[in-house]
Amino acid sequence: TDLDSIFTATLILGLVLGGVFFVSSWTIANFYDNQLLVPICQILAVNLLMNSANLVPNSLMMRDLRFKFVATRSLILQIISGIFAIIVAYYGWSVYALVIPPIFTSICVCVINLYYYPRRIDWHFNLIPLKRIFSYSIYQFLFDSVNYFSRNLDKLVIGRLMSMDALGYYDKSYRLMMMPLSKVTQVLNPVLQPVLSTLQDDINEMEKKYGKLVSILSNVSFPLAIYLLFTAYDLINIVYGNKWDLAVPAFQILTLSLPLQMILSSSGGVFQSANSTQYMFLTGIRNTFFTVSTLFIATFWFKTIEAIAWSWNISLCINFILTYRTMYHSVFHCSFGNLLCHLTKPFISASMLFVVMLMQHCLLPISNIYLSFVVKTILAIAVTFLFIRLVMHTTPMAILKSIKS
Repeated sequence: TDLDSIFTATLILGLVLGGVFFVSSWTIANFYDNQLLVPICQILAVNLLMNSANLVPNSLMMRDLRFKFVATRSLILQIISGIFAIIVAYYGWSVYALVIPPIFTSICVCVINLYYYPRRIDWHFNLIPLKRIFSYSIYQFLFDSVNYFSRNLDKLVIGRLMSMDALGYYDKSYRLMMMPLSKVTQVLNPVLQPVLSTLQDDINEMEKKYGKLVSILSNVSFPLAIYLLFTAYDLINIVYGNKWDLAVPAFQILTLSLPLQMILSSSGGVFQSANSTQYMFLTGIRNTFFTVSTLFIATFWFKTIEAIAWSWNISLCINFILTYRTMYHSVFHCSFGNLLCHLTKPFISASMLFVVMLMQHCLLPISNIYLSFVVKTILAIAVTFLFIRLVMHTTPMAILKSIKS
């Protein structure tokens, strides 16, 4: 009964937000001076309703640790929607080829979810279950809202104050940089909170487990950032073509933020598991302030997408330090230095890789982008695994087993 009441509340919320977004489509189109956005926003309003309907069933699947089922469902639907998008794009559906597949996916997910976790609409709408989860969920909701705003403000500002071309180059570089991060967070975040929540009565053990996770993420992300930095030109030309060369500098700058982003993306699961969503919300407010401040300085003073990329990196460094100082002092009740210990060896590994790849770039440049990409890939893997073996006194296979576990 409680779940049905919460499910009904999410449906009402989805209807309200979807209706607001639908009505706001004309305002959004006028803001960007592009009337094509009117039907696009109105179609995407359906997605808000579907995603709201999926909240309770998805949460129940995460509670029951049905990660394999969720992964299989997502993979199959992504393949189907991807094929559908390619077909309709081929037949000239233009931007609608990107708009319709996500809606198709969300509708299918909703049907599957409600089949395995059927819910009913509570026409009496009991508020007691909502009050019971309010103190925990309100901070989660506010944090997600603030975090979404801060993460997307740069695209909003570029599209409004610069040009659509600049937005295109920046968005391509940002999306490509986020690709490895999104793959990690899609796997990690749904699992992290249900697993760590079993340790909420043993904060010391939670801190130790999380330290191991940070070590694994650092060993992957620090060398990966250096690798992407030196393969940026090859990668963008191979994936997008030479028409996107202007996106290379912004992409190279943004890759430097990858390690901190990958680690920071796991912080929410810790705050949630420790029932400290109020700290998560407060750090979100503080982080947004620094993100917005550096963004507007870069936009109005330098007016380039490269400057905006640097502003993102600078604010991320500040936010990383402040977030983890709060976590380690107020949640784990231990020194912030515990975290830094997990970052030392990965930083040295990345520095070694930087020196080696810089020498290759200066002394043995390769003009063919495909050959250059292959050589740099082999070089990065060899140097990273060699460091793991000699300095960390372990094997790459042990690292992979840790990641798998």
